[in-house]
Amino acid sequence: MKIGIIGHGADKFTSRSKLVAIATIRFILHGKLKAIPLTDKIIVVSGHSPVGGIDIWAEEVALEHDFETDLKIPKQYKWDATYGFKQRNIDIAESSDELHVILVDKYPPNFKGFKFTKCYHCNSADHVKSGACWTARQARILDKTVIYHIIKND
Repeated sequence: MKIGIIGHGADKFTSRSKLVAIATIRFILHGKLKAIPLTDKIIVVSGHSPVGGIDIWAEEVALEHDFETDLKIPKQYKWDATYGFKQRNIDIAESSDELHVILVDKYPPNFKGFKFTKCYHCNSADHVKSGACWTARQARILDKTVIYHIIKND
């Protein structure tokens, strides 16, 4: 079973919410391990984000527990380039049997980037804008299971 785990970059987390995010990743993977037959294996699909965060933490947890990984590493750090972020995100959606999206509910106090009042990918105000929502939309189009995990950033 291929489990996609995607979400915000490291700059969107406080030190506390980072710990909660990593615990959430462990919970997802251990829950899947208990739910599948012993003959099956879990493969963690990650976008290997250049800004760290959920992608990298999912890879680290996978390695800690000897899960295989399927890394979708962009060849160019542009949206519409040859195997840039757009194609990488489509690849994550297509490759994952189940997609977990881990996001924070608000920006951390020290966040320096652009801020939006809602996520324009899914029109929700319950989490900070994330390209992971765009990927989740692609997974839903493909009739994949998508599960959101919203972490409080206080």
